[in-house]
Amino acid sequence: MGGSTSVASHAAEAAALGFYYQAFFALLTLLAQDTDNAAIGIEQLDDVELKTDGHTLLYQLKHSISTTPPAVTLKSRALWRTMKVWIDILPALTLSETTLNLVAVGGIPSDSPLKALTNLDADRAELVEAMKKEAQHVVDARAAAVKAEKPLPYADRVDGCEAFLALSETERLNLLRRTRVLDDSPAVPQIEDNIAEHLKILPAEQRPMVAKRLVEWWDRQIIYTLCDKRDRIISRTELQQQISAIIGDIEQGKLLPDFETVNPPEDYQPDSVLARQIRLVEGKPSDLAKAIREEWKAREQRSRWLNGNPGMATTIHEYDRVLEEHWSDRHCQMVEDCAGLGDKEKCAHGLKILRWTHEEAPNIVRPIAQNWNAAYYVRGSYQVLAINLKVGWHPEYAKLLEGDE
Repeated sequence: MGGSTSVASHAAEAAALGFYYQAFFALLTLLAQDTDNAAIGIEQLDDVELKTDGHTLLYQLKHSISTTPPAVTLKSRALWRTMKVWIDILPALTLSETTLNLVAVGGIPSDSPLKALTNLDADRAELVEAMKKEAQHVVDARAAAVKAEKPLPYADRVDGCEAFLALSETERLNLLRRTRVLDDSPAVPQIEDNIAEHLKILPAEQRPMVAKRLVEWWDRQIIYTLCDKRDRIISRTELQQQISAIIGDIEQGKLLPDFETVNPPEDYQPDSVLARQIRLVEGKPSDLAKAIREEWKAREQRSRWLNGNPGMATTIHEYDRVLEEHWSDRHCQMVEDCAGLGDKEKCAHGLKILRWTHEEAPNIVRPIAQNWNAAYYVRGSYQVLAINLKVGWHPEYAKLLEGDE
């Protein structure tokens, strides 16, 4: 049971990384273009489809999470599956205006006939014969297995082999003349660095930050294209406009609400003091759920800002002081109002303070920066401060939680 679970987990991880590779390879490819009329999409005729200057470039991507990616050879499943995909769509293509690209993180052995596919101008005649021989070997081996009533071999590549043999000699040669293999391509972990390297117009210290925000924006756009929430094609002009917008935000010191539409991981567990503060005022499960969600968002936002700009520490600290002052005005008055009251009444007053941080404070306390309007930062920062016992909800929270700091 454990072994099958591990295999399934590995397969799911590979599939997820394959999708991200698809998306980020498309971004890297569009960034590399030098014409304004370039545009790209994924899951169109192929994994990635680029149109530029009247030419179509299709990309079939073969990612690998292995530390030693498999080489691309005449026996590769990746090669023959790719052939099957391209042969199936040949009727929809004008080959003279199309380049077919097989992108692999593995290399091609130096003595392989496939080396011809790394250069569009190289002669393909020897390769055509080698591929024809390999495809015929696969078909013959399966026929022999049928005759001998043995299990059929090469199930992972027979479709591509049969499709290749079904082409005429001229069709095979024409197909391979328009085919290119981009071997030793960057894997997912390298893509973001490669994207940063393409931002040569920016100062070196800005490139990683711009690349990170650009990847996050691109990720959303790809999801929207697949959900039909936007055009399926993203133009280079749109990409350039987004880069300009990101640069403008950075130069103006504009803070972005990175976590407004993001939820914490299902297994996220905040500091236990957060829950203890809420239990002191008999908060409901909904109060706790909101507090956990907003605390995670605010904590992640603080971390993001500090990682991008350590100088934000002062801004964050000073804003915490502002939050504490607004809370103090209400809490001090509440403590006075609770003098002589019983525990139930104190809890009720304290619960109002807790709910004030969620419902009213975002509209009363000034934002941390001009044009900032994401409520989660105020709500969540109050929970961060509550964990640190800088603020609290119960009139006697400091005494009741003494020693937790």
